[in-house]
Order: sequence, then structure tokens, then C-alpha cells
Amino acid sequence: MVNYLREIIIGENEANQRLDRFLLKYLNNSTRSNIYKLLRKKVIKINGKREKENYFLQEKDKVQIFLSDEALDNLIKEEKVELVKNVNIDIVYEDDEILIVNKPKGLLTHPDKKEYKKTLSTRVQSYLRHLQTHTFKPASVNRLDQNTSGLVIFCKTYEALKKYNEMMRNREIKKYYLCIVHGKVSDEGEIKGYLTKNSKKNIVEITKNNYNNNGQFIFTKYKPLEYYNNFTLLEVEILTGRPHQIRASLNLINHPIIGDTKYGGKKIGNITTQVLHAYKLIIGNRVFVKESKDIERIIKKISE
Repeated sequence: MVNYLREIIIGENEANQRLDRFLLKYLNNSTRSNIYKLLRKKVIKINGKREKENYFLQEKDKVQIFLSDEALDNLIKEEKVELVKNVNIDIVYEDDEILIVNKPKGLLTHPDKKEYKKTLSTRVQSYLRHLQTHTFKPASVNRLDQNTSGLVIFCKTYEALKKYNEMMRNREIKKYYLCIVHGKVSDEGEIKGYLTKNSKKNIVEITKNNYNNNGQFIFTKYKPLEYYNNFTLLEVEILTGRPHQIRASLNLINHPIIGDTKYGGKKIGNITTQVLHAYKLIIGNRVFVKESKDIERIIKKISE
């Protein structure tokens, strides 16, 4: 009988991925070249046999690692996990594959260097803690700026994450926003151009030409819905997802978002950040909508 020191049974969220990619996540303190070396020397086997790095794992496969506890511990770096007890999320839709939540304004979508615990991702992962494994955590396929509210999609399985990421890349998921802009936008239109970052001003800028091939292509559509004095409620669709794309696009056509002082907007009362809400997602024949109470309150104010 063969004695091995560690055996991992592949579950649903680990299946259908390449062996080397799985091992890079599991042995997260190792390197790709070292993992290839361990496979060649049969230190790591699948179901008792040597497999190449491009082998696709199947559910119920047994990954067997023949290393001492000390050697194995050196290859695994314990990641910081800070789940929250009181999960506060606004669930719009949930099924076996996805969870769609309404992110409030002021909350980060993902952790950054300054904040780990108070983020939407941490809240969702706390809610879905029963689905987490060492190599998989429920993850989002879209993200919103800290001061933008609205719908964010989280995938509950590895297969769903691959599926919805591909749909996002192929523009099969349509994303619509609501915002209130300065001035009267008389007609619907579209903005195409190239986005570059201005590090000195800490903003992005859009140009029609891709100078020096440094820009990222952007495509934004907009449509006026209602008018309130000298303001317009716009529906905006983004066909590319770039940081600050909507804010820079609307500033480009001289209709900046109210409160967005960084991109040409003016303060209205106590509104000092952009009023922007990701209110609608269309996924195939399914439509998900979440209205914004903040926008409703602001409409009342500017209608006075």
C-alpha cells in the first residue's frame, strides 16, 4: 500500500481546469517551474499516475502530493481571510450559478492596500462562505468604482466564473447606468475613442485617435430619459468597461455628471461626488433592474 502525505479530492469548483493552474493556486508559495519539476519527478500524481501539466482535472480525481509536512508548508502561504459576521448585502437575484447584488455608494468592490474587510467582495464571500475552497472563492465578473452604486455579478462556481467572464468578454452581458448630467441632452448618441491616464491630474482622458498606441478603446452610448430644469437624466450603456469611462465620456461632450468635480461637474448642495448608478443588466433574455433611491432624492431636489 502506497503512503502519501497529502491527498486532495477534486470537487465541482476545482474540476475542468488545468492541473498546473490548480497547483499554482493550491501551492501558492511555489513557482510554475517548480511545479513542473514536481510533476516530472512524480512527487505529485493524479490517481496514482504521473500526469502532465496540461491535464484537465475531473471531479473526484485524487491529487496526491508526496512531500513532508515541512516541505509542503513551505509551498503554501496562508492567505489573509477576514470574513464578517453581520453580512449586509442587498440581494437582487440568486440562483445556483450567480448572485447579483446592489453595491451601495462609498463601498469598494474589491479589497485594496488600504482596506480589506469593508468591501463588497468580503461581504459576499462571507455570505457564500460554504462555497469556498482553498483554490476557489466566489468572485465578481464586473466591478464598480467606490462612489458608483449598482448591480454587481458574483459567480458561485468555477464553471460559472469561466462562463460569465467569457460572456462579458464577448459583450453578451449588457450594462446600463443612470446618471444626472448638467445641461439638456437633446438626442441620444455614442462616443468612441481611446482612453489614456493622466497621472499628473489623476484622471483619464479620451481622444479620437490612438496616439502612440497608448490608449484603450472605449465605446459609450447614451440616451436622455427626462429633463429637470437644466439637468438631464441619462441612460448610459457601456460596450467597453474602462475605469472612469462614463465620467470622462460625458465630460467630453460637455455634459458632466453633477457632483463629479474631477470631470467637470459642479457641486449641487451637499452632492460632492458623481451621481452614477449601474441600474440594469441584460443577460440573454433575462433583465435585472435596481432603481436608485439617491437618484430619486436628487431629482426631487433639482426639480424644486
